[in-house]
This record gives sequence, structure tokens and C-alpha cells, in this order.
Amino acid sequence: MKDSPLKCDFPETDLEQELEKKLYRTHGARLASPPARKVVEVSDSSEDMEYGVAYFSERFMDIRSAFLIFRRFQLSVINLFMAVVLALGWIVSLFYSKALLAVLIAFGPVWVAIYLFEIFFPLTLPVRIDRKEGFVYVGHRGTFYRIPWDELEVTFSYNWQYLGSGVVWERQYYAHLFMREKHYFCGKPPKMSLQRKKISSGFKEEDMYRKWNFIVRYYNEGVVGEDADNLVMANYDSYRKDIPSKSMAARIVDTLLLILFMPTMYWWAFSPFKYKWPKEIEDIFGKVNYY
Repeated sequence: MKDSPLKCDFPETDLEQELEKKLYRTHGARLASPPARKVVEVSDSSEDMEYGVAYFSERFMDIRSAFLIFRRFQLSVINLFMAVVLALGWIVSLFYSKALLAVLIAFGPVWVAIYLFEIFFPLTLPVRIDRKEGFVYVGHRGTFYRIPWDELEVTFSYNWQYLGSGVVWERQYYAHLFMREKHYFCGKPPKMSLQRKKISSGFKEEDMYRKWNFIVRYYNEGVVGEDADNLVMANYDSYRKDIPSKSMAARIVDTLLLILFMPTMYWWAFSPFKYKWPKEIEDIFGKVNYY
């Protein structure tokens, strides 16, 4: 197994070692903030960033956590998988009559279970970046933090994913945001002095850097010309505003594809099962809840 440091030139940090409780360990941690700075020679464009953005405006932006990003795509993956499996089952059933039934019995319960999870498991809140006042709002298990941007602690790190016994698959990269007790704002009192939240996770190191660079660029410069087009699929409302610009045929095709491969776009807009920002934060921003 070949190991090597992260490609960014940020300073090393042992911030993870200060955690009282660690559900998993990472390696090679680098401090991206404070001060919040970009990774050199990596794009800060909003292109292909709609998966990680729940809402954006000139004043603030809501960033999906790694868990929300996972939920956004899990139905897409399972629907595509089931479409392929059912198609193969139908072809085989032309020769063996019970093949399609066998496929439904084998994979149907998993398909239904994932849908039930998505329908009834409450949607968690994103991370809110308020560039007007210079704060970051984070909800974590009923505790809400208000962190000054200049004190925001973010690290990059990685660990190894294993398949089977000792067979290395690939590096998984993480961007973590750390929450200190002194930044407690409202909700349940913190149970620990320091906790962390995963804001990015994936197998491509550059993707982690691109998302962070985009966040830093947004905070420093606000919304730029390309963002409206690049982030049109961020949520149902932004997509709905863009619909009139398309032909009727394009609208029908887009709707069918979204229902099949991105049903969360619709469900998240109307789901009654979701956490909402507490009154103390709604008093600042109004009732703006996107996921």
C-alpha cells in the first residue's frame, strides 16, 4: 500500500486528536481554515457544484453535508441499478419464465427499504454561510453553532477503504468542519467541547479542493455571473424558475428523467419529514429551509 501526503500545501494539523470521541480515524490532516484560503491551481468555479449547494443568494448560501449529498444520489443509483437488473431479468424471462419474478424477490425488498428510508428519515439541515454578517451556522444533533468565518476550522484528510481482508480499494478524502463549545448558539447544549461535521467526502482529491475553493470564492466575492446557470439544479425552486426557458419537449424529457433518476428533487421540496432551522436563526434569515 503506497501512502503519500495530500497534494495541497496547507499546514499539518492534529485537530482530530482533540476530539473526545472519534467514530472513525483519518490521516494526513491539513488545515484549510483559519484563515480560509484556496488550494492553488484548482478551480473555484461553481460548475458541477449543484450537488453540494442547497440554496444560494447574495447574502448567504446553504451547503449540503456529505450525508445530504449521499441521500441526494442514493435513489438515482438504486433506480439505475434496478432498471438494468429488471431489463436483464425480462430478457432472461423470455427463455426462463420465472426469471423476472426471481429478480423482484431478490432485489425488490432492498429497493423498497431504500425508498422507505428516503421517505420517512428526516432531512438534516445544511451548513449555512452568511457572508453579510461573517458567520457560519451549523446544526449538529439538535445543537446549533454560530461560528465566525475568521475562526472557522476546516481540515482535509483521508483514510483507506478496504474490500475483503486487507485488500486496499482506494483513498477516501474528507473535508471536516469543527464545532467548538464556545460557538454554541441555541438548541441543546453541547455534550462535548469539540465535535466535527463531514462537509465533503469522495474518492477524488481534486473534487474536495474544488468544492472548498468555490465556498471561499463565494464568501469573498458573492454570486458571480456563471453561478445562476451552474446552480440551476440546486433545488426544486431554482429548477422550476428555469423551466419556462425550455421547450415543451425538453420540459417533458427533463421531468421524466428527474422522476426516474432524481426523485429527491421533488420529494425534498414537499416532504413533511425534515428538520428546520430554530426560531433564533429564522429571526435572522426568515423561514428559508432548503436541503
